[in-house]
Amino acid sequence: MLTEVLKEIRATEEKADDIRRRALAESRRIIQDAERKSTEILLQNVAKAEEEGKEIITAAEKDAQSQIIPVQQRADEDIGRIKAAARAKQEKAITMVMERIVKTYGYS
Repeated sequence: MLTEVLKEIRATEEKADDIRRRALAESRRIIQDAERKSTEILLQNVAKAEEEGKEIITAAEKDAQSQIIPVQQRADEDIGRIKAAARAKQEKAITMVMERIVKTYGYS
């Protein structure tokens, strides 16, 4: 009878050890899964953040281009007006120089 009780105690202890080993293995597996999933989520978030950053940069570049076009058009118009004014003054200067040359040398 005592041997049967001892056998029963040993069997119970072995079952407890087995349960403890399985629980420990299961906890390790759960931790590994959680680490793997957290790494996947982190990588997904990094990729998403990079994509959002690219979209923000693209939008900013488009906005900058839309602001540059009117400024560039005004600058082109100003350049055209300055060139026209310079041509008009150039014609006057040429005429004035020609008149002085003609008067100085007496060809009139």
